[in-house]
Amino acid sequence: MSIKSDLASEIIEGISEKDLPEIKYHRFGGIDITKIEIAKGSQERAARRPAGKYISIEAESILDPTANSDEEIAAIAAELSALLPEKGTVLAVGIGNESLAADSLGAKTVAAMCAGSFFDRRLCCLSTGVCGRTGFSPLEMINSVIEMTKPAAVILIDALAAEDISHIGKTVQITDAGICPGSGVGREKFELSSAVLKIPTIAIGMPTVISYPSHHKEKTVFVTPCDIDVTVRRAARLIALAAELAVFPALGLESLKELSY
Repeated sequence: MSIKSDLASEIIEGISEKDLPEIKYHRFGGIDITKIEIAKGSQERAARRPAGKYISIEAESILDPTANSDEEIAAIAAELSALLPEKGTVLAVGIGNESLAADSLGAKTVAAMCAGSFFDRRLCCLSTGVCGRTGFSPLEMINSVIEMTKPAAVILIDALAAEDISHIGKTVQITDAGICPGSGVGREKFELSSAVLKIPTIAIGMPTVISYPSHHKEKTVFVTPCDIDVTVRRAARLIALAAELAVFPALGLESLKELSY
């Protein structure tokens, strides 16, 4: 049986020491952050993931309303901001199927964002939907919008798969290596990355499903909590505010909360 996961922190667990990527831990206030940098070559092959930076932020407030969400938003925004160009338009793209609760993180996040221009900075939002409904692949849609808007960078938002249920509703992952939507759950793969889109491409997401052993040989079942719709809605709000703060830091978090949906 093959365990599926999009989280670098889980993927590297089985890697031998000689091919183990660099791992750094630090805290942003009270927030735990793990940074894994996969180098090209043997590390990339061992991890079976593109070379790049993979940043995990533990966001307690998605499941616990009493936790300090403002500090988590600031931590995620700081990590996103470090990967974004200082100037120019940013295109935020929601990947996934809005009709499926566990796959709707991308669509719900961009729907919660306040798109527009502030202080010579512009945020544009796009939800790709699924090819079966639109007739367009996400890559076709994104490339078309890039051609029209000429953004300086793209932020991709997508639901992820994990191995450990403790990551659902808690672990937010950011990477500059792009994504292959659906790869974590064994669907058809297509790459969305800086190499493909020709501009800086940052992906952010949170696990909404876990892989589970199946009685059928070489098959993996994916399961999700019964209240995943609530978890995704809260995560979407958190990620939307963090992305807005990264793009429009001068507005401040309280102003962004008033502007956001």
